[in-house]
Amino acid sequence: MQIIHEREGEKLVVYLTDELDQHSARKVIEALDRLALLYAEESIVLDLGRLTFMDSSGLAVAINLHRTLEQTGRHLTIRHTPPQAMRVFQAAHLEKYITFEQMGDEKACKH
Repeated sequence: MQIIHEREGEKLVVYLTDELDQHSARKVIEALDRLALLYAEESIVLDLGRLTFMDSSGLAVAINLHRTLEQTGRHLTIRHTPPQAMRVFQAAHLEKYITFEQMGDEKACKH
């Protein structure tokens, strides 16, 4: 698992690569918590377009980051979610709480 981040305008974009599973989820949660503290003013875009696999551990990652940002009035957008991962998020009804932006979307939107 690699975690790459860069600023994109007023937001911090975090790219997750390779596999997000039970073995990497704790590391990812801790890294995202550090980034949320380091970039305390920015909302975060979590880009999943470089993932090759995600299991239900990705739910914990998304929910933890959403709660962390929400506590300080910031927003989480998840973009470029692979179809298999999107099915996991939809099964948990996360689209009610988190904004998802798919490939080709011009802007973030709630599904």
